[in-house]
Amino acid sequence: MIRELLAELPAARVYYAGIDPVDRDSAGSPAEKPGVMSAADGDRGVDLDRDLIEPPAADERADEVLVLARTPADLRRIATLHKLLPQAGRVVVAVLDTPPAHPAPVPTPTPAHRWRALTDLRVYRAKERVWVVDARFSAPTPAGRTVTATARAFAGHRLDVIAAPAAAIAGVGAADWRPGDPNATPAEITGPVPERVGAPGGDVVLRTLDGVAWTGDDQAAGDWAGDETPIERPAPEAASWARLGRPGGAESPLADPDVLAEPSMVPPVDERLVNPQGFVTTPSRGLASLAERDGRWSVMLDGKAVTTFAESGGVTDADVARLRQIRGVEVDWHHAHSGPLAAVRVLAGLSAAGVPLVSDAVPRWAGALGRELVDLITRGPDLADDLRREEHSIRLRRAALRTHGVAARWEQLGAPAPAPPLTSVLLATRRTDMVRFALDQIARQRDAQLEVILALHGVPRRHPDVAAAIAGFDGQITVFEADHQAVFGEVLNDAAARASGSFLLKMDDDDWYGPDFLADLLLAHAYSGAQVVGTVPEFVYLASIDVTVHRKQITEQITSFVAGGTILVERSAFQAVGGFRPLRRSVDTQFQEALQAAGGQIYRTHGLGYILRRGPAADHTWQEPIGTFLQRNKQQWRGFRPNALMELDGMRRS
Repeated sequence: MIRELLAELPAARVYYAGIDPVDRDSAGSPAEKPGVMSAADGDRGVDLDRDLIEPPAADERADEVLVLARTPADLRRIATLHKLLPQAGRVVVAVLDTPPAHPAPVPTPTPAHRWRALTDLRVYRAKERVWVVDARFSAPTPAGRTVTATARAFAGHRLDVIAAPAAAIAGVGAADWRPGDPNATPAEITGPVPERVGAPGGDVVLRTLDGVAWTGDDQAAGDWAGDETPIERPAPEAASWARLGRPGGAESPLADPDVLAEPSMVPPVDERLVNPQGFVTTPSRGLASLAERDGRWSVMLDGKAVTTFAESGGVTDADVARLRQIRGVEVDWHHAHSGPLAAVRVLAGLSAAGVPLVSDAVPRWAGALGRELVDLITRGPDLADDLRREEHSIRLRRAALRTHGVAARWEQLGAPAPAPPLTSVLLATRRTDMVRFALDQIARQRDAQLEVILALHGVPRRHPDVAAAIAGFDGQITVFEADHQAVFGEVLNDAAARASGSFLLKMDDDDWYGPDFLADLLLAHAYSGAQVVGTVPEFVYLASIDVTVHRKQITEQITSFVAGGTILVERSAFQAVGGFRPLRRSVDTQFQEALQAAGGQIYRTHGLGYILRRGPAADHTWQEPIGTFLQRNKQQWRGFRPNALMELDGMRRS
């Protein structure tokens, strides 16, 4: 495919990322051959992962620009460097290895860049996994705009920002530190940072250096022309075993395992594409191994490579897609590979994606994984059990996303941490005997800031059970009494009107919620970009027959519906659709339909933090007979059987 594009655009300027200029046939599988570009082809273009180039002059132009990315994740690094591309009358963007779950990348310009000169736009699938965007303009237009718009399209046109100071980046591999950030400012390796719109181009400068220049001292800004003091990190090749094994390599700070023990030494995981989306709960393939193959990390199954990672250790969405049917991966630390930082990047990326990992003792030089990830990987369960496997996956992804995500990494580099969002829990109840139970479930939530808006629907606040429950709640709570004749949707809207959080969470008064339920929803919101996040009743306790069922459900995906007692919604999206309809029933379904009709998205995360209680049908607004919950089950148990993530041992059932 590359040769076809190069032949079609013989005079085009070529820029690429994730594609090794090695002498291999472009028809080779990316799982087997990370290089899909010949050495001769590589001479034609600029490898944005390896070549240092200067920002173009304001009037620099080309007739045609061809941008090649191996995966959507690689395209996001090019988007970070979009200011390095010239203006052109035709821009072709090709992504060669696109996971099936990605939508067609139909780009749309930002409001500030309306593409008035656009004359033709073609988006087509050239091969099974290859997407091409071909944009033509009547006047020279910055080629980077087409790149960034295409990258956004692969990510579902989400508002894609990094909650950290405006960044300037310099050096080989520096884009790994700000993936998918078109607001970043590329600078020359010696500085200074270019100004933009009359202001400094960045508030923080991160510079990558090779093994000779890098000293390990963030304050050592030698050969830097700007007034800033760059944060300095090693370029990918500086931390390779080949470099460290050369004469003098032992003198490098990177030869000291303690220097490598901090997560901030490693480029972050691009969680917008490398995340749990697409996780398979009942995989069809067996246990694989992560081992060295031709100097790189590869996942091997039955003697064949399922996927081979980049030399830098960066994990892409295409890599993850190939591993979804794998039951788990055993890590073999005893072979050589590309280097210690590459090893940590691979493990962090796979963990963030929820790929179940198990390992013997982790080498000291891999301490940058973080203590929590090390403990989880080395104490991994028997992955043969589907439920234990998923519990392990969820713990891994939590630890990895919170330690190795982009925003987390820049906080570790010294960026100020943003204030955590406030979530307003909307709790409406008609039952005096359930108020205490419901507030206990909310009080269990950890690692999240919340307030409670308690709507007493025809229930007096002075009722002894209600008053005692409110007095015993150690948290921010607003209580109001709603008329018993008010319909359910009106009561919820009245509760929302009293809320002050940037997120609203609707919870039910009789269901069980794990202590990480809200934190997991907020995490899923961060990596999915959906306006509504929730789950489905995967676990149901049938109180009338004292049976717990584990239902077959597909989770970690964009969906059309989540359970009403789990709806987490951005306040702005809630207000945009007018809240809940004033109905007695079906308020959850109607709200979600309205959101999707307006162009919003709903994401369904894992279901292991929620148990639906099902009593007599008359007690619920969702009128489903009990037999519905006995169909399509993975497992069922006599009695109340919460999974381990619920952490309900010893807690009251009612």
